Amino acid sequence: MNIQTALDRADEMKPNMMSRSLKIAFLSELDGLIHREIILKHEHTEEQETFDGYTEDTDPGTELLAPWPYDEMYGFYLMARIDDQNMEYDKYENDRQKFNAGYDMFHDWWRRNHMPLSGNRELRI
Repeated sequence: MNIQTALDRADEMKPNMMSRSLKIAFLSELDGLIHREIILKHEHTEEQETFDGYTEDTDPGTELLAPWPYDEMYGFYLMARIDDQNMEYDKYENDRQKFNAGYDMFHDWWRRNHMPLSGNRELRI
């Protein structure tokens, strides 16, 4: 999924007055988290070593970090942020739970397919 598709999907599912630049900043925040907390802690390519974030000047066709079918989480993340801004906390909680489920599925998939780097072992009980 690219930036524009994520924005369009969130706007279609949850019409809002939030600025495009703020929604792009939220996508940048999420991919920054994915980059730091998931990708860099596992084997990755040299190309994946850096993440500079997104701005309003970033090409809207830029692909986001999570591939299909895990990319659904981007829409839920944006919708949760919109709900939070609008103080619609029941809707926020619902979208947050859907986002968290998608994020966890992506994280689990990444861990199954990329060896952890030494010193970054994860313990799950």
